[in-house]
Amino acid sequence: MKVVLMDRGCWSFIIEDKPCHEQATGKEKFEYDWRKQRCYTTIYQGIERKFLPLIRHTTDGKKAWNILKTNFEPTSKARLAVLIDEFFELKFNPVEETIGIFCKRVYEKKTQVKEAGFEIPELLIALQLIRRLPAEYDHLVQTLYRLKDEEFNHREVENNL
Repeated sequence: MKVVLMDRGCWSFIIEDKPCHEQATGKEKFEYDWRKQRCYTTIYQGIERKFLPLIRHTTDGKKAWNILKTNFEPTSKARLAVLIDEFFELKFNPVEETIGIFCKRVYEKKTQVKEAGFEIPELLIALQLIRRLPAEYDHLVQTLYRLKDEEFNHREVENNL
């Protein structure tokens, strides 16, 4: 949904509350209002029909986004547990992705865990990057295990991969 809103030039209505400037021409005001309405209609048309009652009472895209976010992005301990499980289940698949994409997936999951309220220690992030690699990486993994403690971090591991 975020990408669709960005593509339609509407994401700025979600992340900031900047009204149309007072010196705007009639055309600029029209375009501003049109984009603001487009933000809401994009969200409205992009969700399942059964969730429409959640946002029917508003026509503001930012309010609709926040209502949906509140309902579908829990920050509970259960959510944190799921995110941590997902972090440790990440596995590199050389058929579907490059090592760089895998490293990015690990980093993104780490960020999600942090946003949910827990900071994964640097050591565990570095270990996650190398612990489930295919056999052809075994020699490199053994070399990485020999790094000094202060050098063994996710950036250094990623650079070596």
